[in-house]
Amino acid sequence: MNILILLGTVGAGLGLSAGLAFNLRLAAFLGMPLAATLVNFIVGAALLLTLWGLGLDRAFPAAFPPLWMFLGGLFGATYVALTLTVAARLGAGVSTVAVTLGQVLGALVVTGLGWLGQVPQPVDLTAVLSALCLLAAVVTLARDREQVTAQPQAGSSHD
Repeated sequence: MNILILLGTVGAGLGLSAGLAFNLRLAAFLGMPLAATLVNFIVGAALLLTLWGLGLDRAFPAAFPPLWMFLGGLFGATYVALTLTVAARLGAGVSTVAVTLGQVLGALVVTGLGWLGQVPQPVDLTAVLSALCLLAAVVTLARDREQVTAQPQAGSSHD
């Protein structure tokens, strides 16, 4: 395995965590996760259009892709909105680990069944154990978060 590719992927994950923190602040400022999601995609689109305009990617498709291929954008917007909503209630840690669990489960199904042009790969014990570890992490973090939010704050009027 190329260590640079793996480190780049870990870096992308770090970027997602930082982006979630920025988007949580934006959602709190704007008062709603959907508005923050919209701003997120407008800023992202402006960046991509600028990079494309500067000639970073000069390729043009030979034909218009099938409409179902645009579902990735729909899933992306849904991901940002749901992640912001969950993270605002349960915290960035729970949200991030839950998303990771969903990604692992989705990858197991998509590659296990060979969907969307993926080469079928049988689901093995290692993959199942990985998903179970993430499930345990989600449950543990969510319980911890519930206990922290259920405790009255020192000096509050609930004492």
